[in-house]
This record gives sequence, C-alpha cells and structure tokens, in this order.
Amino acid sequence: MEKEITQSGSRVQGKISYDQVEVTKAMEEELKLRASSVTVPGFRKGKAPLRLVENFIGREYILDRAIDRLVNEGIQKFIEEYNITPLEIRDLNFVERGDGKPLIFTFVIDIYPKVELENYRDLISDLTWEEPVVTEEDVDKFIEGIRNRLGVWKDVEDKKVVEKGDYVLVDIKDDPSKPFDENREIGSIIKIGEGILSSGDDEILVGKEIGESVEIKTKFPEGYQEESLRNKDVTLYVLIKGIKRLELPPVDEDFAKRFNYQSVEAMREGFKEGIYRERLAQKEEEMYQLIKNRLADEVKVDIPDIMVRNRLEYWKRILYNNREVPEDFDNRNYQYALNDIKATLALRYIADKESLEPTEDEINKVISSWKVRNVTEEVRNNAINVIKEDKALKFLLDLVKNKKGEGKE
Repeated sequence: MEKEITQSGSRVQGKISYDQVEVTKAMEEELKLRASSVTVPGFRKGKAPLRLVENFIGREYILDRAIDRLVNEGIQKFIEEYNITPLEIRDLNFVERGDGKPLIFTFVIDIYPKVELENYRDLISDLTWEEPVVTEEDVDKFIEGIRNRLGVWKDVEDKKVVEKGDYVLVDIKDDPSKPFDENREIGSIIKIGEGILSSGDDEILVGKEIGESVEIKTKFPEGYQEESLRNKDVTLYVLIKGIKRLELPPVDEDFAKRFNYQSVEAMREGFKEGIYRERLAQKEEEMYQLIKNRLADEVKVDIPDIMVRNRLEYWKRILYNNREVPEDFDNRNYQYALNDIKATLALRYIADKESLEPTEDEINKVISSWKVRNVTEEVRNNAINVIKEDKALKFLLDLVKNKKGEGKE
C-alpha cells in the first residue's frame, strides 16, 4: 500500500494505492470469510468448495466487500501514520478499481484548524470598562415595581363613567356571536390612553359607563408576535365591567420581612446589591461578546463545515428540545455559529499561551454538572476545553478592567 498526503489548513487530501496483488489477496481473504458462513445447496454450512461459494454469492459481491475493507483499513492506517484527528472523512473518489486491477482512491479529511493569535492583547486595547452604578432612585424604582406586582385591584367607589387614565376591567372578544363573560371578578385590566392593540383605539371608552359594551375598530400593530396578523384590521367587542385602582402595600418593616430583611434600610441595601450584581453580569456578558467578536474577526483560518453544522445541531437541541425547529434556523444562524467557533478556538489558544490550566476540582465540577453516566476521555477533554475558554475570556476581561483609568491625569 502506498500513501500520499497533501494538507491545506484544516483540509487533508489523501491518496492510497493498492497494487493488483494486494487486491487479489483481499478478495481471497473475503471469499474465505464468506465461505465459513454461507450455506450452499448440497453442502453443509462452511463445507462447500471456495469456487462454488464464489459462484453462489457472486464475484462482484466479493470484490465490493474486499474493496470496502481495503478502503477502511487504508484510511485508518493513514490517520494513524500521520497522527490525524479527523472531524469528517468525505469526498471518497475511486481513481481505479475493478477485478484484476489496482485499487487507487482519494479522500478528504477535515481536521481541527490550528489557530494562532499572537496579537490578542492588542485586539482589546481600545476597550474600556465602566463599573455599574446603582442610585437610590434605582432602588426606589425597583421597590415600586415590587409594590405594583403585589398590589391588589380594588373597585373605585362611586365612579361609573370612564375617564382617560382610568384602569378599567373589561371583557374583550373578536367574535360578536360569542357572549360576554359577565363575571365582575374576571377580565383584563387596561389603562385608558395606552391602547388595546393600537395607540388611541381605547379612547372610545372615555365617557362610557360600567355595563356598557363598545365596538372598537382597530388593527394589529406592525410588530405583533403573530406575523400573519401584523397590520391586519380587526373589530373588538368590549364590555366595561368596572373601574379599578391598585392598592399598593406600604414600604414598612412588614414589607421588608416578606423578603427576609429585618428593616427597610437593610432591604434597600440588599436590593441595591442585587441590582448591582445584575447590572454587572449584564455588562460583563456584553463585554464578553464584544471580545469574542474581536477574536472571531481576527481568525482567518478556514473552519470545516462539519464543525459549524455540529454547533448548529447542538444549539437546536438546547433551544428547541425536540420541538419543531424553524426551517431557516441554519441559514439565519450559520455565520453566528461560525464566528462562535472561531472565537472558541482563539480562546483555547490564549488559555494555552497564558498557562490557564483547569484544576481537577474544576474539571470534576463541570463534568458533574453535565450529569453524564459514562465519563469518557472525550467528555473529560470537552470539560477541559470549556474551562479553558471560560478562563481565557475572564483573563481578557480582567485586562480591560485593570487598565481602567490608564492615561488619565
């Protein structure tokens, strides 16, 4: 067997040649293998002469099976000799094959691309970090939001006529043949002036009284979730059930204790810290993505298509969990997946360059979080790569954070 190799980036072109003697020998071995398991009429299993077995199962079949074995064995030896870690073996092409002929074939192996990015510090040198700031007004707004969620809707006493700005309990339908739900405790609460579907479509309710029903001609907004309904005209039938006010809980010690704080002051400090952590996480995530974009743009090596397709399949499993996937998912996300892989490979390079090695505890923690039953070497290597990527990303973010204020007087 003779082997030839040509490599260009992450693409290996292989060529393997067997001479006629090797092909004939493989056919003889295949014939003996088949003869031990084939029953030829008039003979016990495995006892028929080889030529009768050949006539019975066909020489072309034996040739095909022999070639299959030579191809598989040849490519495996090729991979071992050149120390290749294949992603995908594709484009098998026979240059010559046949009974009484040599066997010559070519193939392509996609391998992991090698990424080197020496200028990764320069790529982020212009990025700046601003620490999140949380004001007392931010805390006030946060508490007000909680109060609104915990508030109780009450009827406005002695008010029957709807005015702009009122909160109104209504029953809404789009089919005039269906009856209204007359239950005064059930319905939708709308604020007059904010619109039901489109801006201003609820103002027709101003001046109407509790118990009246109103027909509203409106249309679905341009950004409506259901695409087929966007900008579509519709008639709504609205029954006014009541005028409401939201009774908010007071901000006192009892309110604080509902959130496991002993005082309003402690609650405010706790909320302030929580808002800070949330904003910090958001800013870090935004900076992480910006850094990854910079890395991806700088990686110029070709990424094998199989890597991108595998990434897309993984995302689909995570996002849709066996539910129907949109037909255009791959097209819409291909470039994003490609950039994500480029950034991932760059981060692994940076981790190796900066000696950001994971500890055994970190590896075991990641594997444990995956809840895999069989911890193979592949699973362990995947965990190591995930940790390296995370460490490299945090390393780059720290570079950005630690240069805060540089060059300022």
